[in-house]
Amino acid sequence: MIVTITSKGQITIPLSLRRKFHLNAGDKLDFDEDAPVLLARRAIDQKKWDKTISDWKKSSAKNLKHHPWGSQPSASIIGDLRASPLDSAEDLT
Repeated sequence: MIVTITSKGQITIPLSLRRKFHLNAGDKLDFDEDAPVLLARRAIDQKKWDKTISDWKKSSAKNLKHHPWGSQPSASIIGDLRASPLDSAEDLT
């Protein structure tokens, strides 16, 4: 896609790209000055990110309180999730 830079250094991001990447008015982009090509990423608000992670941890801890996974390390849980149904069936015999 080709866009034109205005005299003020502005561009319009085509609608198809805004939809694809869920970009909305007011979103901020971070341009990587060290990249060998023009590279922009959505800028993340660190405070919002920290709050989201904190809320997720609290919710997960609450929901797993009485679940067997509540006291297991994440690697063990991932192992359980990756195990095939046949592995579980063999454990029952």
